[in-house]
Amino acid sequence: MSVSTSLRARTGLLAVSGGALLWGTTGVAVRIVHDRTGLPALAIGWYRVAIAAGVVALVLRGRGLRTATLAVRRHPGTLALCGAGFGAYQALYFVGVEFVGVSVSTLVSLGVAPVALTSGAALARRRVPTPFNLAVLGCALTGLALVSLRPGSGATAPHPVWGVLASIASGLGYAAITALSRRMADEDPLVLTGVTSLVAAAVLLPLAVPAGLAVPHDAVSGGWLLYIGVVPTVLAYWLFYAGLRSTASEVTGILTLLEPLTAAVLAALVLHESLSGAALVGGGLMLLAVASLYLRSPAPEITEVPPP
Repeated sequence: MSVSTSLRARTGLLAVSGGALLWGTTGVAVRIVHDRTGLPALAIGWYRVAIAAGVVALVLRGRGLRTATLAVRRHPGTLALCGAGFGAYQALYFVGVEFVGVSVSTLVSLGVAPVALTSGAALARRRVPTPFNLAVLGCALTGLALVSLRPGSGATAPHPVWGVLASIASGLGYAAITALSRRMADEDPLVLTGVTSLVAAAVLLPLAVPAGLAVPHDAVSGGWLLYIGVVPTVLAYWLFYAGLRSTASEVTGILTLLEPLTAAVLAALVLHESLSGAALVGGGLMLLAVASLYLRSPAPEITEVPPP
């Protein structure tokens, strides 16, 4: 493997990991906005993608519009599916949280995605996953379970069956858009972020309006909404799409488990939620799984991107 290919593989790992770390800050920000304004999660989710689409439009302006138009012409169906999936898996996750609680919904939705991506990659290559990949996946999922099901994280489950089904669908939706996004590696990651956010906003709008789409008048809440739209959406998805150019889908699924780990740590530091010994062990297992992906000899799936 050439030095340039190895470097691109490492860069891809760092980009996806960075996106996941930024996603992990979303929960604390959403909690702050909700506590100050009473906005429901669906409304905050809509503001997130609507702000993201607007910010990308402002950054790219005329050039971005032309680039986005070309991207839509080249990948009309894939972009539509990714954008719709972006909105749908958020909505399904919120349904799961309402029906079965935060901890179970997080465990199921985030646990399903890497399993689905690993299985899909194995089927596509007609090859059984290596023992190393299975060990890393098992280590990461065990850690996720210990972090997600920590004491005090549970909630009542008014509709457990429907909640679990919604969470499974959310995880499968995320896995699907991850796999589909790799087909558009030749496109500008920022353009992909803007187009998919715009489609997601259209998907979430009919759900957010009945839930209560009020405009916050609190400057602090407005600032946190702007943060949610810019940092864990525009910046995080730009990193994510850039990293997908040189990172296999199943590896991406494991790296994005840094999101719940980051969220748990921030909840402990900012919201003063407790972290049990089991949660600390789980965090260590997740970090071990991620570290093993960095330390092994990289075997990337490089997608050749033509020069601009």
